[in-house]
Amino acid sequence: MNTFFNLSDGLFVYLWWALPVALAAILAKTHWLRNFTARFAVNVRAKCLLDDKTYHAFPNLDVRCGGEHEQIDCVYVSRFGIFVVNTPNQQGRIWGDDGSGMWTRKLHKNQARFENPLLKNQQYIQALADQLSVSQKMFYSVVVFPKHCYFQTMMPDNVLDISDFKEFVAQYDEVVFTDEEVAEIRASLETSEFDVVFNRVGLSA
Repeated sequence: MNTFFNLSDGLFVYLWWALPVALAAILAKTHWLRNFTARFAVNVRAKCLLDDKTYHAFPNLDVRCGGEHEQIDCVYVSRFGIFVVNTPNQQGRIWGDDGSGMWTRKLHKNQARFENPLLKNQQYIQALADQLSVSQKMFYSVVVFPKHCYFQTMMPDNVLDISDFKEFVAQYDEVVFTDEEVAEIRASLETSEFDVVFNRVGLSA
């Protein structure tokens, strides 16, 4: 009996300390979870806004960039060009411009800096253009924030919230790729082997 009570006392003491620690960990992750959910919602809605027979989506596309393998939030391949979409994991008020290395986000009392998504997109475009042998002129960079982000500085036209995404893409209505070229690019991006992917396509502007 004494052994039982000793074990119970030990368990109670453990829970007394463990539960607050677990609760603190959950609260600490709440901001990350909220941002992750926002990014997921943006990506899903963006995909729903576009005709999937015209704009072929490649979410979470792996790319070799500066000697490293990185992941692009989404790439859309179409006859009208290749759209490279960055969906920052940010909410609240946003400060930034196209030339700054870092942007600022403030949500309630929390403030943080994050890498300029336009500069990151340019790295992705350069990597894809080189690896696919496609002119950079065929790529369009766009940064899409969730609706509950509020820009505090004047942003370039290609930085927008999700409600403007379809209109942004639709403005590019000049055909720059044939159906065969689109199919070839898609086939390359669907290949998982990097050395194969980026040596199969040889398109030029």
